[in-house]
Amino acid sequence: MRVFFTGIQAFGEGKDAPKYYVPMSSILTDRLAERDYGSGLDNWFLLFVFQRDEKDYPRGTERMLYKRAKNELDLRLFADHESWRRARKNGDEQELRRLLYDVARRSFDIMRKNKIADFDIDSFEHDVEAIAVEHGWTR
Repeated sequence: MRVFFTGIQAFGEGKDAPKYYVPMSSILTDRLAERDYGSGLDNWFLLFVFQRDEKDYPRGTERMLYKRAKNELDLRLFADHESWRRARKNGDEQELRRLLYDVARRSFDIMRKNKIADFDIDSFEHDVEAIAVEHGWTR
């Protein structure tokens, strides 16, 4: 399984996020590289969106795109803007990691909802969750 986390931000929100999600992505890719969850999904791409939702600057909607030909799941999901700002202001790096993992965990429900054929979501979630617990990304 290849894991690729990245982000996009507006108005400086999330500017420090790569410091947290790049190592998470690398750890997950390294640890899951040799695991076999079936042929239905080989790439988990997640774009963290850091943008507040305001009347004058609506942030739009989240996106999910499953590319069967590439066995790739492309997600664009919103981070909890207010919690992110608060944790960043307080210098709470552990909470920043947890907030990112909260977003990543939502992927499992999306995978189940879209019923990706020939993919063992339960084993995948179990393995990702174990890695997250080991690294302190969970609540």
